[in-house]
Amino acid sequence: MTADDAALLEELREMWMAHDSPPADLVATMIAAVAAAGLDDEWEVLVLMRDSADGPAAPVRGLGTSRILYFTAAEGWSLDAELDEGQVRGQLVDFDGDLGSVEVVVETTDGQRWVTPLDEVGFFALRAEPTGSLRFTVRHGDHAASSRWVEL
Repeated sequence: MTADDAALLEELREMWMAHDSPPADLVATMIAAVAAAGLDDEWEVLVLMRDSADGPAAPVRGLGTSRILYFTAAEGWSLDAELDEGQVRGQLVDFDGDLGSVEVVVETTDGQRWVTPLDEVGFFALRAEPTGSLRFTVRHGDHAASSRWVEL
């Protein structure tokens, strides 16, 4: 997306918010509708809670090339991931299940895909250099939770 595209989208968003904004209770209504339909049992979203690219650079020695992403799931567990020089590694935290049955999937919008299991304490590591946008999916049994696409 170019700077002109982003500016146009922002202008359109402002226009719609000013002239036809969503109802104040839209979010609450949608959450209630999803809960009533039981869809949360079939589909979960990992919510990006913190992205190191959004904050100030840490005052450390070195080139500081790593990017750290923190996701949470509705069930209460979280996924911490670090992308650094050809490696993606992280940990699944506060998961109340068999960690040996969990897989982490990293995929990009251009079709690259990497899958790795967790070790006995929830860590994972894989050799990968994702480009463009990526998302994480945590699969355990018949359940899966995916993040939204994150621009690298």
